[in-house]
Amino acid sequence: MRTATIAGVPDAMSDVLSLVRMRCEFICANEYSAPWCFNFRKHIAHFHIIERGTAFLTLSGREPLRMETGDLAILPLGAGHILGSEPGLKPVPIEQALARGGKHEGTVSRMGGGGPETHVVCGQFSFEGVLAPKLLNVLPPLINIAAIQGRPFEWLRLTSQFLIEEARRARPGFVIMVARLLDLLFVQAVREWGAKSPKNLGWLSGLSDPSVGRALSAIHDEPARRWTVERLAALAGLSRSAFAARFAEVVGTPPLKYLAAWRLDLAAQHLRAGTARIGEIAASVGYGSETALTRAFKAQFGTSPARFRRAGLVSRRDTANSLKGERQGERKTDRARPGPRRK
Repeated sequence: MRTATIAGVPDAMSDVLSLVRMRCEFICANEYSAPWCFNFRKHIAHFHIIERGTAFLTLSGREPLRMETGDLAILPLGAGHILGSEPGLKPVPIEQALARGGKHEGTVSRMGGGGPETHVVCGQFSFEGVLAPKLLNVLPPLINIAAIQGRPFEWLRLTSQFLIEEARRARPGFVIMVARLLDLLFVQAVREWGAKSPKNLGWLSGLSDPSVGRALSAIHDEPARRWTVERLAALAGLSRSAFAARFAEVVGTPPLKYLAAWRLDLAAQHLRAGTARIGEIAASVGYGSETALTRAFKAQFGTSPARFRRAGLVSRRDTANSLKGERQGERKTDRARPGPRRK
């Protein structure tokens, strides 16, 4: 794996986030008219983009959050929550509301009591990639990106505009477009959240630390190299003891322990993504033999590389069959949906 660079400057965060992807499970453009209030289930990651109007998002134990045009809310940990036109309304489960009906035009859903409208793009998603569990350990239950003085961030405005367009007009390539846009939206949101909450990033803090970041980029760039603490300290421009202490403080683990975990994460990624032999993967990530990789892999993942690869193949096949079934169901629904009435 080659370290990402910007004008020659290593970008360790891109290295890490490249091993995490978002898979869109459901997306819908909604036009709600007040009063309205919906309950979103626990254990499912959601996002909401306020396209127009206002809404209140309520998490258990927190004050309602007022959201306005251009605001984004991502709930990566699957925290159950309520979204409504005002606080205190009795919520209806969103699945029940969608099943009950309302007016539908293509992928747009219209529901509510007929008052002032709020347009919201809502979606469910899941994380894929070997680093997803590690990333979720440091993310908050809610990432809220709010517009500044009524104007959304330009990156959020542009990304949301593309996402809203895809949600409103499901065209060929819709699934991959939404997945890529969600990746972009998520990276931007994490970057913005991290800038505001640098002390809450956990091991991600090391990715933006100038000294530690250089060492991390070197590990990402050449995982098979025989790294020592001394060599990494020299790259960081610190003494061995100062580097080891700073690395452990910022990243939360000693340098060589991070190196070992990164090698195994890369091995897992190679196993899921390609057809390279296990021995080749072992050499590419810094293990002298297939046996050595297998021993370390079992210790971290609780299974052998071969079984891990087979499980990934089954998972991808199930996902492909699921998507195929969804597309077939959509075609049947489209055929069954009546066309517009002629006047």
